[in-house]
Amino acid sequence: MWADSTARRFSRQSQKRSLPQQHQHLEASLPTSTAAAQPNSETPSIGDNLAVALEYIAAGIPVFPCRVSGELDPHTGRVYGPKSPLTSNGLYGASTNEKIVRQWWRRNPDALVGIPTGEKTGFFALDVDVKEGKHGDVSLAALEAEHAPLPPTVVVQTATGGTHFLFKHVDGLTTSTGSLPADIDIRAQGGYVIAAGSTLADGTFYEFLGGHTTSGFMAEVAEAPKWLVDIVRSPRRPLRHDYTPANDNAPAGAAEVEELLSFISPDIGYQDWVNVLMAVHGALGGDGFAIADAWSARGAKYRKGDVAARWKGFTAGKGVTLSTVAQLARDGGADLSAIATKHRGRQHDVTQKMDPEKVEAFVAKELAKKTPVAANDNDPVPAEPRALSIFEWTVDRFKGEAPAVQYLVDGVIPLGVPGMVSAAGDTGKSFALLELHRRVAFGSGGPFATPIFGGQVVGEGTSVMITSEDDANEVHRRIDALDTKGNRYTPAGKRMIVVPLPSAGGARAFWKEDKKQGLIETDDFKRICDQLKDIGDLRLVTFDPLASFAHLPLNEDPSAGQFVCTSLSRLATETGATILTAHHMRKSKAPIETLADAREAIRGSTALVDGLRLAYAMWPADEARAKRTCKSLGIQYQPNRIVLGGVVKANGAARRIMSTYARSDSGLLVDKTAGLGTSAPAQDDLRTALVVAVEAAANAGSPFTKTGASGLFEMRERLPEELRRIAKGRLDALATEALERGEIVRAAARGEKTAKWLDVPGGIFAIGLGNFTTGTPR
Repeated sequence: MWADSTARRFSRQSQKRSLPQQHQHLEASLPTSTAAAQPNSETPSIGDNLAVALEYIAAGIPVFPCRVSGELDPHTGRVYGPKSPLTSNGLYGASTNEKIVRQWWRRNPDALVGIPTGEKTGFFALDVDVKEGKHGDVSLAALEAEHAPLPPTVVVQTATGGTHFLFKHVDGLTTSTGSLPADIDIRAQGGYVIAAGSTLADGTFYEFLGGHTTSGFMAEVAEAPKWLVDIVRSPRRPLRHDYTPANDNAPAGAAEVEELLSFISPDIGYQDWVNVLMAVHGALGGDGFAIADAWSARGAKYRKGDVAARWKGFTAGKGVTLSTVAQLARDGGADLSAIATKHRGRQHDVTQKMDPEKVEAFVAKELAKKTPVAANDNDPVPAEPRALSIFEWTVDRFKGEAPAVQYLVDGVIPLGVPGMVSAAGDTGKSFALLELHRRVAFGSGGPFATPIFGGQVVGEGTSVMITSEDDANEVHRRIDALDTKGNRYTPAGKRMIVVPLPSAGGARAFWKEDKKQGLIETDDFKRICDQLKDIGDLRLVTFDPLASFAHLPLNEDPSAGQFVCTSLSRLATETGATILTAHHMRKSKAPIETLADAREAIRGSTALVDGLRLAYAMWPADEARAKRTCKSLGIQYQPNRIVLGGVVKANGAARRIMSTYARSDSGLLVDKTAGLGTSAPAQDDLRTALVVAVEAAANAGSPFTKTGASGLFEMRERLPEELRRIAKGRLDALATEALERGEIVRAAARGEKTAKWLDVPGGIFAIGLGNFTTGTPR
C-alpha cells in the first residue's frame, strides 16, 4: 500500500517534460480527484515568471529572483550555478514590495521565483530528488514503511520530477539532512525553494500537485510528523571530514570552488565569511585570493582590502577545509554531486550515498542512534552554533597595515556602526538628521560645504529615514525647505527615502516584550530589515525617535537597552550602513557645559549609550552664551536659537570638538563653529575654530604648517576672522594646545620624511593619502 501511494508521486518520465507533456502526465498519474482539478485564475501563471512572482507577493509571500541556468561572468570569469540567487544577499533579500519585484524581473525577465523557507514564510520543504542517479523516492518509501505515511499536505513537483513536501515551520529547524537517507534533505530556516509556477528555459516547470493555488496553499500546509522532525534533528554520523575526491591527488580546482561560492551569499555572518576565506586559501593557496576577493565583492558589506587583510594571516594546511564551503553551498541550493561530476567526471558529495536496496537497513541503524527527545516535545531545539576556535585568533594573523576606518561623516561618524543622536526637546535634531540624509543621498557639496555633525559627509548612497513623529505634510515642508535646487526630481531623489509613519499606517513597535518569549524583534522590524538588506548602496538608516519604536522600559532596565543596541548592531553589520536612532535628553537643572555633562543627560540606562558605537548630543546654549554668540553673528537673539553639540561617546577615533549651531529662518541648525567671531571669544571656541580650519585646508589639498611659508600666521588670510585678528604668539599657543590635546596632528606628505603638515586625526594627510593642489607652498 505504501509503495503504491509513494510511487504515484514520482515518475522518471516526468523529467524534462514540456508544458503540454507535463499536463498530460499529471492527469494520467494523479488520483482521479486530483487529475480532474482544473487550474483556476489563482493558479501560478506557468510560463510567465514575473506573473508568478506577483501572485506570490499578493498572497504575502516574499520572493527573490534566481538564475534560470548556469552562467559565466565575462568580467570576472566566475561561474554561477543554475537556481542560484540573483540578489546580492541571496534569500535574505526576498521582498513583497511590488516595485522591487518588478525591477528584479525587468532586469532578468526569465528569472526563476525563489521563496525562502523557515520562519519568514512559515513552512519548510522535504526535498526528494529523483533526477538521473538519484533515488529519493526509494529512500522516502523506506522511511514511510519504517514509520508511517506522510500526512496529506501541499506537494510541489520540480522540473526534474522530484517533489517538495511542504510542512509548517518548526522552530530550530535549519536547512540540513540530519539523519535522512541519501537524496532527501530539507529546506528550512536559512534555505529556499523554487516556487511552483516557475518555468525554465527548456519549458519544464515547477507545479503544485492537487490543484493548490498561491493564495490558498498555506492554509493546507500540514504539521510535520514527529518521526520526520526527530530524524532531521538527529545528527548524522561524521562520515567525512573534507570535500575531496577518493583520489587525494585530484584536489578541487579553481572552477569548482568558484561554482560552489556562487551558491553562498558573501553577506553571511562574519565568522562564516572568514571560514570561507580560510577554506579557499587551504584549497587553492595564493591562487585563491582573486577568487575569494571577487566573491566577497558581490556583497553589500564589501570593503576593499578586507580580504587581503584576513588572507595574510592564513597558514597553508591549517584551519578550515573546503567541506565548510561545500556545506554552505549545499544549504544555498547547490547539487554537490552534479558539481563534482561536472568538474571531476565522477559523482561526489560530502554525505554518504547508499544503494537503494540498503536504504531500509540504513534508516533502522541511524534511527537506533538518534538523540533522545526531551520530555517536553514542544520545546524548540536550537540550531547548534558553529564551533569557535580561539586558536584561530592569535595576533600574528593581523599582518600589514590595518584597514582604514570608513566614514559617513569624516572623522566623526563611521560607516557600518550603530549610533545615536540625542537632544533636548525642541532642539531641532530631526531636521538636522533629515539634512544629513539629504547630503548622503544628493551629495555633500564639496570640502568647503558647511560641516554637519562636526564634519563633512563623505559616505554617499541611499539613505532611509523612518519617523513616527512627522506626517507626510510636515516631511514635505521640510524637504521643500532643504531641497531648494529640486534635486529630489533627479535620479538622486530615488536614493533618499523618508517614511512618515503617521501617514503610512501609523506608528510601529520594532522591539517589545512578549509574555512567553521575552524581549523580541517584531515582524514589522524584520520586514523593514529585509527591505534594507536589499539596498546595495545603503549608507544611512535613522529611526526617529527611539522611544516610539522600542516598547520597552529603556530608562529602568539595562537588559532592554542592551537588547535594542544588539539588534541595531546586527543590522549595521548585515547592511554595512550606519544605523542611527534619535533619542531625547532629560532636562537638566544645571547648564550643560561640557561633553561629559551632555552624556550624563541622555535618557535611559547607561547600557543604552554603552551598547552603541557612537553617541552625538545636542543641547541649547545657556542664555548668556547664546546672546554673546548671536551678537557676534549679527543675528537677533531668540531662545533655543544657539545650539551646541559634539560626540559624547565613541568606540574608536572620533573628533570630540564642541560645535556651535545657529538656527536658520527655516529652522535648520547651521554649523557656525569655523566662522564664529566675537570681540573676545573663549579659548575653547578659538581652538575649535582652528581645528576646523586646519581640517578644511587639508581636505582642500592646501594644508597648513605650524610655522614657515605655509604657517598658520603666514597664511592667516585663509583663517576665519576671529583667528586672523589675534597675535602670532597667541595663534602659535592655540596650535600648540591643539597638538597637545590630540585635536590636530603633524603628518608627512607622500615622499617626505618630515611630519610638518597639520591635519586632524584620521584626516586625508594624517593617513598618508593627501594630495596637494597646484600652487600650494611646500
